[in-house]
Amino acid sequence: MTTIVEPVVRLIAHTRLADDFPHEVMSRQPTSTDAETLVTFSGRQCYESFRRPNPATHLDADYIARTVFEQQHGSIIEHATATLLFTGVSRAFLAELTRHRHLSFSVLSQRFVDETDTAVVMPPAIRELDTKARAYWLNAQQDAIGQYVDFVDELTDAGYTRKQAREAARSLLPNAVETKMVVTGNLRAWLQTIERRTDPSADAEMQTVMRMANEALVPVAPSIFARENR
Repeated sequence: MTTIVEPVVRLIAHTRLADDFPHEVMSRQPTSTDAETLVTFSGRQCYESFRRPNPATHLDADYIARTVFEQQHGSIIEHATATLLFTGVSRAFLAELTRHRHLSFSVLSQRFVDETDTAVVMPPAIRELDTKARAYWLNAQQDAIGQYVDFVDELTDAGYTRKQAREAARSLLPNAVETKMVVTGNLRAWLQTIERRTDPSADAEMQTVMRMANEALVPVAPSIFARENR
């Protein structure tokens, strides 16, 4: 029986400042994360305004709001990065996300990993259909995975290695098959990806998962990813 999985997005790494930085030139604010401090320092470095002379932008969050969102100087948020782990997403999702070229990807390999017991990701539109239609979709996934298993066995019996057999047999697998990936990007790349892929015109799975990505990134830089601040 094929397993249906739901998406999970986990923050696994992000920018951390050196312990002695930037105390010598700019004080840290206790309400700012390391990423927000780095972004603020990067912007203030351009003008050496480290003492925060303008009361309106004294707080780092206000400075980021003014500089990044009002004045559109997005380059300063490229200095901070975050790495997310995606599981429970489809190969169709992968094809969409890899169009964002400023992100870096490490993706589960179907050449090396046996997909015999792979799970599938049900598209949101199909989840809303009646039982008969859902059952038809799931049967189609099960049939495709069953053919994959048979094809791997056929090729290995013919003398091909397991890697060669899986490499060929993966062509039978549907776009709904689950994949897993580690994705790293600077905060500007993440912000632009999230804004574009949560638009109502975007793919439905993308909208769901990228909202989850946004939530995962809020602790890294709430002044950037908390929606009420944008």
